[in-house]
Amino acid sequence: NGMDKITMKMILRESGIPVIDYVWFTDKEWFAKRDELIEKIETKIGYPVIVKPANLGSSVGIGRAANREQLIEKVDVAQKYTSRIIVEHMVDNLKEINCSVLGDCDEYQSSVLEEPIKSAEILSYEDKYMGGTKGAKGMQASQKRIPADLPGEMTKRIQYLAGETFRVLSCHGVSRVDFIVDDDNNEIYVNEINTIPGSLSFYLWEATGISFDKLMDKLVQLALKRKREEGQKTVSYDQNIFSLSGGAKGGIKGAKAPRN
Repeated sequence: NGMDKITMKMILRESGIPVIDYVWFTDKEWFAKRDELIEKIETKIGYPVIVKPANLGSSVGIGRAANREQLIEKVDVAQKYTSRIIVEHMVDNLKEINCSVLGDCDEYQSSVLEEPIKSAEILSYEDKYMGGTKGAKGMQASQKRIPADLPGEMTKRIQYLAGETFRVLSCHGVSRVDFIVDDDNNEIYVNEINTIPGSLSFYLWEATGISFDKLMDKLVQLALKRKREEGQKTVSYDQNIFSLSGGAKGGIKGAKAPRN
């Protein structure tokens, strides 16, 4: 659910967590009823929009569209990568903020916030992974402000929403939740969650006061705890469903249990 941008937004919206308005469809739907989908996008969310493959990360296949011609072009690009596509309203005057969460869905903590520095309208693959040095690549090497320069109440709100996102998606270990802040009205939206974030977001935890070795210790402890708790649950049943009979309610009429 965390990897699929469509199901993730459905779950978050159902749970009262703010997400940007969107329309989603499959590649086959796009080719079969493109005009109908375009009208829906234009009516429901309007331009500009951002087009994304539903289940890819690292900004791959993402593009901004300011009109119908660009929308068609960007969807045609996105459908090369995936069969499920999401189109969201594009917040033009935005600030991107990230927050890491550590723990499990019953007990967790949120990190300090970071503001990635992008070189264009959209934080690109190059911004994320190509901005470091020989010895430091990945998100830890990209340009950023830590902690993010935000009012205290907004910081607390984002940390709370990061924890809620982690909780309702039943995450475990360490994740990073990426936010969009609309600078025109200070509205906050969850953009996506990275359930296994680049560099395990260790730089955010170092800024929070948890060193890399302590972060690793905590992740091992969480894994052992999860294994113990899973061992207390029933995961198999001493019942052969093929031996049931009685028609639609009881199984396949006349079906017999296979012999051992």
